[in-house]
Amino acid sequence: MAHPREILKELGASPLKSLSQNFLTSPHWATLLVDSFLSAGDFDEAWEIGPGLGALTEILVQKCKKPIRLFEFDKKLSEYLKNRFLHIPLYSGDFLELDWSGFIEANPKIAILSNLPYHLSSPFLFKMAEHKAHVSHFLFTFQKEFAERLTAHPGSKDYGALTLLMEIHFNLRNLGTIPPGAFYPAPSVASQAILFTPKPPHPEASRLIPIIKAAFAHRRKKMSSNLKEVFPETNWEKALNQLGLDPLVRAEKLSLTDFVNLLNIIK
Repeated sequence: MAHPREILKELGASPLKSLSQNFLTSPHWATLLVDSFLSAGDFDEAWEIGPGLGALTEILVQKCKKPIRLFEFDKKLSEYLKNRFLHIPLYSGDFLELDWSGFIEANPKIAILSNLPYHLSSPFLFKMAEHKAHVSHFLFTFQKEFAERLTAHPGSKDYGALTLLMEIHFNLRNLGTIPPGAFYPAPSVASQAILFTPKPPHPEASRLIPIIKAAFAHRRKKMSSNLKEVFPETNWEKALNQLGLDPLVRAEKLSLTDFVNLLNIIK
């Protein structure tokens, strides 16, 4: 595959900062990501979101035994991909607005691969959580700082509501840090690839998630004060005492198990 600089020049295009376009140029990382993706579990169809110039697609087409579908927002890149991968169906448009029912038949399991636009990392993760019943696994590449929030441990500066929300829905496995030089143009920060495998639906998710979000609303405030603002009918200091926790504790000290136990106490 030619260097992205040359391909873009032929297309009369340039990397768009508004779309967080950084094209993977490292054969090592392209192969590692695709191999990790394909070996992560059984699936019926592979989707690639934002294939760009096809660095991952090229390897995916060679190695994947199942049907492949591409989703690309950029119109110029969509036309390029259609001409390059003639027999691979491609949807040109905003994946976040996609009606999945038009693409899913007979309840198949979809595996999803993407070097995400970094500014859309959170919306894409919540979209995956929304549709996880149809997803076997997905592998996304994030800005490293964002990825560290997903895999953080209680008490660390990166640990927060997003960490816990992802823990409710998925098992996460860090696949490594990708240096800026593996992309064109090189981003200002390193990237990190994470493999997600959906967990069964959490029986208390609908009640647990609002409590977690409220608990982390103001990180510098004690958790009980944050919770009182949203759920004033509950004596949160008493509930924390019953759990054996300091009533002055901040939310980042609590694990998911602690939040589940707290929910059981206030029922």
